[in-house]
Amino acid sequence: MNAKKFSDAMSELDTKYVDEALNYKKKAKKPGWIKWGAMAACLILVVGVVFWNPATHDGRRVISEYHTNSSGMYATPSPGEVKFTSEVREARKKYEGENVSFLLAFSIFKNNGEQTVELSDEERIEEYQRLISLGYELCSAECWTYQGKGEKRYYTVVVGYFTESQLSLFRSNPEYGYMFYFATNGDNSGISVDETDIITNFPTNHS
Repeated sequence: MNAKKFSDAMSELDTKYVDEALNYKKKAKKPGWIKWGAMAACLILVVGVVFWNPATHDGRRVISEYHTNSSGMYATPSPGEVKFTSEVREARKKYEGENVSFLLAFSIFKNNGEQTVELSDEERIEEYQRLISLGYELCSAECWTYQGKGEKRYYTVVVGYFTESQLSLFRSNPEYGYMFYFATNGDNSGISVDETDIITNFPTNHS
């Protein structure tokens, strides 16, 4: 901007703005402890977000939930297929190369000759037994969902701790299809398990 344009612009200023500028008073300066206190609070929050990780009984880092805006529509896996929801796929990508375990539930399907269906209780328990014998760590976990007029309904789900290697090389039964997902509560919060929840054996006798 040259001198003439600057002069023209100044001449067009409303005098009330000039008066306000001349009579302007600085706002009272806030005590220093407020500024440093706010900075410290922000630092604690950042550190907590970066380094906080839920842990199980043995101190390992566990990813029990992951939220995404991706679509939640999935085709039922056919026998021999192992599929993952978009949340699980994105979580695996995010934590690639890190020493973490994923706390995941999984549904198991079979083809009954006409359509793909979930396993019966007896078949599912037998498959759980097979997975435990292969070294997979399965646990029982309590979840809740909303029903009726906002009431909570609790139910039990079988989940497992899986490393990236175990997911990549999952030793599936070729007759079954598997869908892995994060088991969450009705408010989308993650679940947790204790050492006492680890399953070492399933009952095989049914009344």
